[in-house]
Amino acid sequence: MNTIAAIQRFLNKYGFRCINELKLEESTLHDDPGFVVDMVAGYVRTRSYSVADMEKRELEIRGKAEGVVKSTLRWPQRVLFNWVLFHARRAVKHRENLRFSRTKLFGVFRTLFRAIGHNLVQLHLLKDRQDVFYLTVEEICAFVDGRAVSTDLAGLVELRRREYDEYRKGLSPPERFMLRGACGPYFLFPQLLDDLNLLKQHESNASLDPNVLRGTPCCPGVVEGVVRVVTSIKETEGLNGEILVTAKTDPGWVPLYPLCSGLVIERGSLLSHSAVVARELGLPTIVSVSGGLMKRLKTGMRVCMDGGKGTVTLLGEDQAVDSGLK
Repeated sequence: MNTIAAIQRFLNKYGFRCINELKLEESTLHDDPGFVVDMVAGYVRTRSYSVADMEKRELEIRGKAEGVVKSTLRWPQRVLFNWVLFHARRAVKHRENLRFSRTKLFGVFRTLFRAIGHNLVQLHLLKDRQDVFYLTVEEICAFVDGRAVSTDLAGLVELRRREYDEYRKGLSPPERFMLRGACGPYFLFPQLLDDLNLLKQHESNASLDPNVLRGTPCCPGVVEGVVRVVTSIKETEGLNGEILVTAKTDPGWVPLYPLCSGLVIERGSLLSHSAVVARELGLPTIVSVSGGLMKRLKTGMRVCMDGGKGTVTLLGEDQAVDSGLK
């Protein structure tokens, strides 16, 4: 099969997909097909491209789980369990199909807004078509209708750009927090949110052992190896069997899963997309890890993760191996 033609067919069908798929400003696979090429090269390098092996592993995991249920539950309980299981599986399938359709729709809107941005550039109102994503939908529609409070769209863009840059440099908010009174001041002083962290006590008591981080087990399996700690997908280049550690993922990260030996995510839940796909692939996975995962782990450190117990054990910060990673 012609590789270039196969990649082109893939892009024609799925080129609207991207990392952070619900962010309209993100580049798609059509914009940067290099990501697809890198993934294919990674599969060839790691020999992790056998769909049959993945399906076989998934059936084995499913068979073991069903065997436990059959040997544990009595007949009336099994009937009820199987009924719930059938409907749960169907609901999860519909949920993922809905998400995929939503992503396709976002791809359409992304193209439309880019076209609007292009027209505004032609009118010398914006410097770049991507600047349109710093404007609200209402601001764009109001300008088109002649209802705009300000026609200085470039000025609005620069204001939003500065604010967004400050936001990116600031502290990340806690996963769960409660605000009291006016919410605006909290955005000016984000450090105050840490005092309102509803999970602070839980996180401090997460593990009595300082070398053990705990999270929610998603897919069983014990893996000992080197971690690759990343904050963006650009930092995953050359991934080759390491344990992938990150703060959060979305469907755009799925092509990376066959290239890693384990997955540890600071946020997420049992029904998050990462957890669902990881279970399908049989990839040991832990989500919602407390205790400062992204601060404690560094690329090259060696850990032992237990996807069944939800634990990540640091094997010593002094034991980071030289794997050629930076």
